Amino acid sequence: MEQIWIAERLAEIGKKKSELAQALGLPPTRISEILRGRRDIHVSEVLPLARFLDMDPMTVLLLCAPLPAHLMPQAAPAADAPASLNDEERAWLSAFRAMTAGERGRWLRALNAFED
Repeated sequence: MEQIWIAERLAEIGKKKSELAQALGLPPTRISEILRGRRDIHVSEVLPLARFLDMDPMTVLLLCAPLPAHLMPQAAPAADAPASLNDEERAWLSAFRAMTAGERGRWLRALNAFED
């Protein structure tokens, strides 16, 4: 899955891919591979990535690992979590609601890219 949201965030904060590569201790080609979806973000890279992008680590984790298909919303969620949600689904919904509007947009775009 392409990680377009990373490039968008880099542009927002005025940083370059080469700076990200240095912060993660990766060659610049690896960052390009990540952005194009040819390489996944390793779990050990999530926290340094979050720090570099000045983002909440949970948000970065959510953006890096899209929801499993059975947890993807079929329609817009109601104001309150439906009683039919299990604990895991409520946790995902709570994390989504805690995101800023920009983070939600990036996350949803990432999910849509994954579906294509």
